[in-house]
Amino acid sequence: MSTLIFDLDGTLIDSTAIFIPAVRTTLEAFDVPNEPSDDAIRKTYGMTDAQFWDTLLPDTTDTQREKASHLRNSYVERSVTGADLLLPHAREVLQELKERGHTLTVASNCGITYLTSVLASQGILDLFTNPLCIESVQGRVKADILSAHFEVFPKADAYMIGDRASDVEAAHAHSIPAIGCCFGFGNDEELSGADYTIHALPELLEMFGA
Repeated sequence: MSTLIFDLDGTLIDSTAIFIPAVRTTLEAFDVPNEPSDDAIRKTYGMTDAQFWDTLLPDTTDTQREKASHLRNSYVERSVTGADLLLPHAREVLQELKERGHTLTVASNCGITYLTSVLASQGILDLFTNPLCIESVQGRVKADILSAHFEVFPKADAYMIGDRASDVEAAHAHSIPAIGCCFGFGNDEELSGADYTIHALPELLEMFGA
């Protein structure tokens, strides 16, 4: 059986409906003169928090960024309950893969609060073993999350599944296959190095049998 390591945003969920308002509410508190477009905010999906604030609040101190993260995360926590963020067929595909005996886990560049809130609110937390994010491993890049995973899971027959270049880079840093999700927030160039690509989550059921 395989170990399937999933990215979160753009792979299993689309949090745009709550995330963009959370970011805008946060930026208002810092009186940003030129607010980014929705598309500019979407392009930050998959970034680490450091990269995220470098992009949206470049001229701020570490203390200000900590405050910004707290404001954004508080908004997300309040908004996520009752929100339907799952991409089409996500729950059914995950349940079927788990029933087939595959090990499912998460590697996301988000923070601990976001990871836990999203997985629990969407009713999929129990489908994953040892889901991790970059904050929980105190890492810099997604490959650091995979390093922590491979202290628990065998690397043989492991796959990284995601929609951004960071997912492909993390997979190849550990010499495991990358499955690029063409329905996410990345583009063709970002996923050009993926070993496989899918256009819908049910395609994973064709790739990973019982």
